[in-house]
Amino acid sequence: MRSNKFILLTVFSLIFSTSVFATGNQRSFAIVVDKVTLEKCKASIESYAQSVKNEGINPVIVVDKWSTPDSIKSVLIKMYKSSSLEGAVFIGDIPVPMIRNAQHLSTAFKMDQKRAWDQSSIPSDRFYDDFDLKFEYIKQDEKNKQLFYYNLSPEGAHNIRCEIYSARIKPPFYPGKDKYELINSFLNKVVKEKASARSIKNLTYFAGHGYNSDDMVARIDEKVTLLDQFKTFREGKGTINFIDYTYEDNVKYRLMAEIAREDIDLAILHHHGAEDTQYLNGSPITTNPSMWLELTKKFFRGKIRGSKDTAASKEYYIKNYNVPADWVSNAFDKKLMLKDSLEDAAINVNIPDMYGYKPNARFIVFDACFNGAFQNEDYISGHYIFNEGKTVVVKANSVNTLQDTWTNQLIGLLDLGVSVGNWAKGTMTLESHLIGDPTYKYAPSVKDYTSLDSYVGVGRSNISYWKKGLKSDINEVKSLSIKMLYEAGQMTPAELLSIQKSDKSPLVRLQAFNQIRKHYNPQLVEAIRTGLYDNYELLRRLASIEASSNMSPELMDDIFELRFAPGTSLRVEFQLKTACENYPEDEALAAFKKHVAGKEGKWYENNEQDLKALKYSLDRTKKEFEELLDPEAPAKSKKFTITALRNSTSVAYLDTLFRFMNESKDNELRATLAEAFGWYTNSYKRDEIIDFLKGALQKERDENVKFEINRTIQRLYNIPN
Repeated sequence: MRSNKFILLTVFSLIFSTSVFATGNQRSFAIVVDKVTLEKCKASIESYAQSVKNEGINPVIVVDKWSTPDSIKSVLIKMYKSSSLEGAVFIGDIPVPMIRNAQHLSTAFKMDQKRAWDQSSIPSDRFYDDFDLKFEYIKQDEKNKQLFYYNLSPEGAHNIRCEIYSARIKPPFYPGKDKYELINSFLNKVVKEKASARSIKNLTYFAGHGYNSDDMVARIDEKVTLLDQFKTFREGKGTINFIDYTYEDNVKYRLMAEIAREDIDLAILHHHGAEDTQYLNGSPITTNPSMWLELTKKFFRGKIRGSKDTAASKEYYIKNYNVPADWVSNAFDKKLMLKDSLEDAAINVNIPDMYGYKPNARFIVFDACFNGAFQNEDYISGHYIFNEGKTVVVKANSVNTLQDTWTNQLIGLLDLGVSVGNWAKGTMTLESHLIGDPTYKYAPSVKDYTSLDSYVGVGRSNISYWKKGLKSDINEVKSLSIKMLYEAGQMTPAELLSIQKSDKSPLVRLQAFNQIRKHYNPQLVEAIRTGLYDNYELLRRLASIEASSNMSPELMDDIFELRFAPGTSLRVEFQLKTACENYPEDEALAAFKKHVAGKEGKWYENNEQDLKALKYSLDRTKKEFEELLDPEAPAKSKKFTITALRNSTSVAYLDTLFRFMNESKDNELRATLAEAFGWYTNSYKRDEIIDFLKGALQKERDENVKFEINRTIQRLYNIPN
């Protein structure tokens, strides 16, 4: 009993201490832990709390005695209002909110919610750290009692702006190790690393197979901006290393060795991923004809092994691809199967590779799908912090994520002493999460900004401070100030557009554009056009995405000119291709012909293939929309056409969509269309869609359709919270 009383006394003392300091705007930090983990890890948790207190932040240990997300969130909100709460960490078995009907708050997740709930919901701690989002409780998972399902309510915000930051300290499965042992070891490591006051001097970034269309321009420009974001690199000191998957067939050994360097500070990893895998290499790149043959044989062996009817599959490839029978006759030879399996494993980082591995980059960004799936018993990013290496925090995604995002937005704030949590707070999506210690911070390289972390944490409403920041000669501070002032309603889209057009820094220009595109406004089209011709690849790329969403006729000539220009970078071209295919057929073909008219050279003479591909796509799209009004067309194909609007936001056949909404007897499909209209937030037809939906709502009788119409209208207004 004495031990339990001591734990309760410790919790009470820390809470009381926070309330005393609250009147002085003392920042606080919540350490949320379940009862068993607190009992098993009491000393290390208290040591961790003291390390937070040493940095001038009041730690509060909150024991989860409720085991429900709503109760934990209510405590965090009370602390935010009374004790200047800036962040929280969830240690051990803390409930996981599984969010439904909120896919628009993610970057890429669009799974049919009729599938299994644990797969079609998004594990997200935005439930805990964004107080303007409203949720409706549905149920607790029947098998995994840690999972709680919620619908996003249409009554709350429809954009993410976190009031506090959050992180998870949840061990993955590690053979032979107890989870409490892992937590204790990790927290002790964190305390030691926090005391070292390490600055950023060595950074490595990586590009995996097929990421961002393997666009080297994107990687070159990333280096340019990283040089600007960190003082050490601006001064020609320290090192920025880049590793590309093309360096070797099994690049994982090089990458793992790099991240294990004792002197590495920060790593940014761009690649594809799964819960248990970092996908790094594709098929080996070779000029050896013998290797081509071996790779081809292996490809067909894999296809046959993965088929349901292996005999039929073998016959299919022999007949349709003229594959010699002896190429695949040994597909199930045990030695050959083992060889193929080992070769496949060697091109990626898998969880078994992590056993005994000691990564030392203190912070790692996983710009990949599913690597941060902390709702599972095992997930690969967790293995990067629970080990004897010195990595203390990672940023990873619980589900799939879009490739074309501003991964490094304001990451130079870390160089100014801003904690990882306070940095990440402004960049979160529904799926992104910190795993590890969110309070970890590097020693600032510029003494003048030692208080910046506090302002980011609890002082974002200090308008005078951010106005002063607009005049800073440090671009990250200027960029952050733009963001803070716009979110506070202290800057207009017109002012942002002026900055986008005139500022010398690509980071500042991109930040201005990034704020403009957050919601529909009169400056959006001009901002998109300006971005399409910027010299910074990522700004051109994000402007291309917005052009594909906006689809204004004013942008058509620019889109077609850049889509087929010989100097357009690969990923920008990829995005503009979608835009070209979403205009009305006659207008698109006319724009293409206008683009090539009067131009000479083989590049333009060989445009017949491009024209043929464009026409094929336009014809197919036209047919798909015509089938929506065909009562004989199958509902499955109609659903595919409607759900595809979430990606394309096509307005070429808007009249057809309106007719379908008014005339169809299939209420399920009509509800799906009403939901799909919610993705047209930046379409130049947004207001027309809102007016149509308002009219449709007045006469709608189906409750589910009415619900989706209401939800979509709220999203389309998209008023920043």
